[in-house]
Amino acid sequence: MQFHQKPAALLGSFLLLFLLCSCGANPAAAGPSPASSAPPSAASSSEPQSSSPAADPDRLSDEDAPPEEEKKVLEQLEAPPVSLSAGSGTVSPASGSDAAGSGQVHINAPAAPGKIVYRKGGSAIDASNTSAGYVMIRQSGTEKRLKVQIKKGGMTYNYDLNHAGKYEVFPLQMGDGTYQARIMENVSGSSYRELFSASFPVALSSGFAPFLCPNQYVNYTASSAAVKKSAALCAGAGTDVEKLKAVYTFMIHNIKYDYAKAATVRSGYLPDVDAVLAARKGICFDYSALMAAMLRAQNVPTKLVVGSVDAVAATHSWNEVYLKGKGWITIKIENTAAGWKLMDATFGASGSAGKSYTAARVY
Repeated sequence: MQFHQKPAALLGSFLLLFLLCSCGANPAAAGPSPASSAPPSAASSSEPQSSSPAADPDRLSDEDAPPEEEKKVLEQLEAPPVSLSAGSGTVSPASGSDAAGSGQVHINAPAAPGKIVYRKGGSAIDASNTSAGYVMIRQSGTEKRLKVQIKKGGMTYNYDLNHAGKYEVFPLQMGDGTYQARIMENVSGSSYRELFSASFPVALSSGFAPFLCPNQYVNYTASSAAVKKSAALCAGAGTDVEKLKAVYTFMIHNIKYDYAKAATVRSGYLPDVDAVLAARKGICFDYSALMAAMLRAQNVPTKLVVGSVDAVAATHSWNEVYLKGKGWITIKIENTAAGWKLMDATFGASGSAGKSYTAARVY
């Protein structure tokens, strides 16, 4: 699914609108209102030149699964659980084997090696690994609230940024092309000024790349409890469908809805996947982040999506999972009095599916 083709996404980007989840979470704080009228160019004498996009052997990565295929997968998720052996699981580096049934996980660990980095004062934008689907940004020397803007064409994503000088990971999920990253400092209220910006070309190694690695919203490492749990759950899985079913079955039966959090969560909240796993409860944003982390660790491309769901008249967070030979499958869940529930499989195959699930942000 090409996110940049969705009208709702474009509208949300132009308005810098950050959506409030139906379960109470606001995935990001309100967008900055920059005091500066025009961003300065990156302070670098050797700005990288545009390169031709790498050949993508997985061309189906940008396509939705046909409705009948999506319906079949969703029906499989509702069927009795498959019998999978549960092992302790082992963690391998990104270059390691991902053999079926090994219980291994595949971690594309973000890094800021400094090969392509733009700097100015306490600002640093490391674009060394843009082909892997992310950029790393840090800021030091200020105690004021900070934000990051990632822009491409007419779309803008806004994020919070720590002021401790620690690198954070931001996805490049808007496809190939020229991106601009801006570091913004709070002036007062909702007004921000630009501290630094840089523009850089992005040629993704694969359309899947941004959805196979950690980022600020789907945050995990090789030592995360969520990653180890995914290895145990999928130790006997031979296909990506079996991995999805194993993770989904665990999630639906073990992660309960947290009404107290939904009533008190504040703007800017970010999920802690290990805390959610330990507590065995969370809001829809938590559920989607944990599921994305566990599946990405199994080398299954997974999106965390925030948008609107007309069928339940609320803003929501959910997942889209890529299955080889099928395409992107939307995992349509909702909270009910009895717990999490997979919506009717025929809902995704109906003629109104596009109107019912409208993505505004993809992470």
